[in-house]
Amino acid sequence: MQPALTQNRIITVDALRGIALLGILLAHMCFWYNAGQLPGELFQKYNDIGNQIISTLNEVLIAGKFFAFFSFLFGLSFYLQMERMEQKSVHFVWRYAWRIALMGIIGLIHHLFWPGDILSIYAPLGFILILARKWSNKWVLIVGILFAINVPHKLIDIYEMLKPIVPAVKGAPQNNYDAESKAFLAIVQGKSWVNLWVNNFKGLANKFDFQFNSGRIYITFGFFLLGMYAGRLNWFNNISTSKPLFKKLLKRCAWVAFILLLIAIGIIVSNEVFKLGWQESRTVGFFFGILYDTFNAALVLVYITGFSLLLNKANWQRISGWFASIGKMALTCYLSQTILGIWLFYGVGLGLVLFYRYYLAAGG
Repeated sequence: MQPALTQNRIITVDALRGIALLGILLAHMCFWYNAGQLPGELFQKYNDIGNQIISTLNEVLIAGKFFAFFSFLFGLSFYLQMERMEQKSVHFVWRYAWRIALMGIIGLIHHLFWPGDILSIYAPLGFILILARKWSNKWVLIVGILFAINVPHKLIDIYEMLKPIVPAVKGAPQNNYDAESKAFLAIVQGKSWVNLWVNNFKGLANKFDFQFNSGRIYITFGFFLLGMYAGRLNWFNNISTSKPLFKKLLKRCAWVAFILLLIAIGIIVSNEVFKLGWQESRTVGFFFGILYDTFNAALVLVYITGFSLLLNKANWQRISGWFASIGKMALTCYLSQTILGIWLFYGVGLGLVLFYRYYLAAGG
């Protein structure tokens, strides 16, 4: 029987954090540790059947899941730290606010090296989470679910769809995706750290634009809240006690994810077979976005509950300990991923950006 707490750390939470970091690494490695616009022909060049399978598996099982997984654990850890500090009569708000500010500074520095950094996103949301700590369990759960399935972004989408289409102004500047993507690729392939830092610094605003335009910032905060909710209800203090709940959540979320995946496949196949042109329809795109975001949220909960149950099986204790050792050093391991990714794929390192997907599709 595994003890509930070891040295004031919940072992399962540390192990889950290690798994989340592995998932984040896989998601980034599938696309050369890229966090910007790359030319379309680069992807077309490596669009063979092997790469298509890899990309599909990544999209279904990995992409968009593990940042949410990690966000859930951030919210859970927030509550556990708050509880521990309050038990020691330590003033939580100022101590945690200082930690969040320090994390934000580290995130901004990290962003200069790699614009996919999430620490600079977590920092402002962390301050909002401090304000949300006094919410009732009911409101934490409701807002958490709505944000986790990206409802705020969907409401914005509805508003945009209902607005009358304004004709483009003649002579207005147009986004030149092709030129911008080629310029970014040149920087990635280049040997200049200064060019990389300057480009990433200029792209900070674009990064936050992406967060809001995709709804990821809402999803992140939603999983912050769900993690805090799980902490309040002591779900991870004793997995044996929580096992029936985890099994129920695992089963229900797995069914939701499976049904939504079948619906999505049906839409894609119907569109391809009958040439319906749905890829041009904003309404179909909106509906598909709902399916995708809900599927992602359900699968994240499948991963969280499923791995929690596995990690507490007797024959998984060694694996659990290994992942827990990674999870205890989450910040170091996260930053080390960037060092590895830049060294492998960027021009300042080995510059394997043009060869990695071909190598992977060929079976390595």
